[in-house]
Amino acid sequence: MLQPQERRNNLRRLDDILEALEQLNLNEVKTLPDLLAKRLVEIGIEDPREQSIPHLIEKVWGVQQPFLITVVTERRRRRRRKADMTASPA
Repeated sequence: MLQPQERRNNLRRLDDILEALEQLNLNEVKTLPDLLAKRLVEIGIEDPREQSIPHLIEKVWGVQQPFLITVVTERRRRRRRKADMTASPA
């Protein structure tokens, strides 16, 4: 299991990549800058220049998933009221 600081560093790095990709997408840029392509390869995305920017965003989200904390909420069970069988209907 990752240490909290290492987890945060990985998330920060992936967030930076996502932000750069989102800016390119908003500006309708079609070519990937060299540095960003290199960073995508470093995180395990092969041939980033051959993929669309929206597809790359989806892939980075997939890489990010294991670093996110899943908060498990425990559902409280509602007690069912026992019907009073001795009461007569009104």
